[in-house]
Amino acid sequence: MPAGRGRCAPMESVEVNTALLSAIVNSDALPSMPVVAFKVLELCRQEDVDVKDVADVIAKDPALTAKMLRLANSSMFGMSKTVASLDQAMMVLGLRTVKIMALGFSLVDTLKHDSATEFDYPGYWRRSLTTAVAARQLADIVGDIRRDEAFVAGLLCDIGMLAAERHPEKIYRPVISVHREMKGRIQDIETALLEITHAHISALMLANWSMPEMVCQAAQAHHGEGIDTLKGRSLILAKTLWAASEMAELFCGDIDAAGYGAVRDHIQSILGVAPKALDELMAQINQQVSEAAEMFSIELAEEISFDEIRRTAMMQMASLSLSAEQDRARAETKAREISALNETLRARAEFDKLTGIANRQTFDDHLAAAIDRAVGGAADLGLIMLDVDHFKKFNDTYGHLAGDEVLKTVGQCLRKISDETQFAARYGGEEFAVVVADIAARDLRALAEDIRKNIARLRVRHGGAELSVTASLGVAHVNFGEERIDSNELIRRADGCLYDAKREGRNRVEITF
Repeated sequence: MPAGRGRCAPMESVEVNTALLSAIVNSDALPSMPVVAFKVLELCRQEDVDVKDVADVIAKDPALTAKMLRLANSSMFGMSKTVASLDQAMMVLGLRTVKIMALGFSLVDTLKHDSATEFDYPGYWRRSLTTAVAARQLADIVGDIRRDEAFVAGLLCDIGMLAAERHPEKIYRPVISVHREMKGRIQDIETALLEITHAHISALMLANWSMPEMVCQAAQAHHGEGIDTLKGRSLILAKTLWAASEMAELFCGDIDAAGYGAVRDHIQSILGVAPKALDELMAQINQQVSEAAEMFSIELAEEISFDEIRRTAMMQMASLSLSAEQDRARAETKAREISALNETLRARAEFDKLTGIANRQTFDDHLAAAIDRAVGGAADLGLIMLDVDHFKKFNDTYGHLAGDEVLKTVGQCLRKISDETQFAARYGGEEFAVVVADIAARDLRALAEDIRKNIARLRVRHGGAELSVTASLGVAHVNFGEERIDSNELIRRADGCLYDAKREGRNRVEITF
């Protein structure tokens, strides 16, 4: 039969390997439409068909008759009394359901087994019946489509796998092999290896078997491919099959149980099914699949329970949560390390390594900012420049390490007076500076005298010797409400006074106003 025959051709928006598609669908290895199913279809096309005529055709197939009775007595219809005859079953089921279910039963019988293949038939039927049951349940929630249509569409939307598997050139074996080893979504493996998916094959096979166009279109789009080209009931059925097939992938292990939350979110997004309703549906699936398998006389692969899926998902989420917490803790530790490193680098950049007080660059920045504030507030500002007396003698007599100890001790002395208004820094060599904000000239001179006296009281121990230290101090005071000078001028004035202090005998304070 030509690939284009039937009521549903491949969607034009989907690029497929059309040559391979035609070769698979026209393969002699595929079964023809079962005689009983064909006659049922023919009868149902007649406008004035009688249910009894359809029953007579079905009655000629004892196996199909038994399946119809099981169907009428199944939980799908929930009859209070046992349906004992085919005529009763026909009345209970209705003509539309009889037609589509007869097709489903007959086609499944033609595709059940092939002992010469490595194909996992029990796994396939577990997948197909799970899709069918889920689609039927979702149809009840979504509405607008018949539950029997959804069931049969779900049951048959994957038959393209069987068709590809039965191709004489064994083209499907690599797909089977990769899927067995790696699991994952089989349609992705098919696309990578064959440039076609079982959905394309299923749609064309169903069309050639004269299945309703809506079922053919939904089968082709049941993994989402080309679904945006559909409308109306075909779109609703396709979305229902898409959701049902993802649930089947979850229950068959193609999607890891950890993906349960993502599957549930996706189904909610495409069908609007509330999470609670979806959980209740999933909790019932395996029992209904087992019932359907008995009705179809199909052997199934081992089930994965919904509780196991949820438990695995919760464990995975807990693991991810723990991992996230560990990542957060590591990130916090790293942040603290970076902060500590930045603080260390900042200290190295801002402070003098030897004395521990601010360095020259930090002093320059602070003085410039202090002058800006003083100008803005028309405030007083003072600068004390001090120089360790006879520092060269410490180095020459006791060595440079002794000189370093002297500088450290003086730096510690100045650090004690540093606060919000008094800022001490090492200016360079044996010279230090103190910036003093908001201070009157008289108080500034008193502070300088206190500093001089405190330094004079210092005793530096080095190599068993106790060294005395003194310093000369030059002080400059400015009221920025009366005059405006820059930092260079302020330093020049303080330096001039420092020179005078040294010239006048050292260990003294000189100030300029």
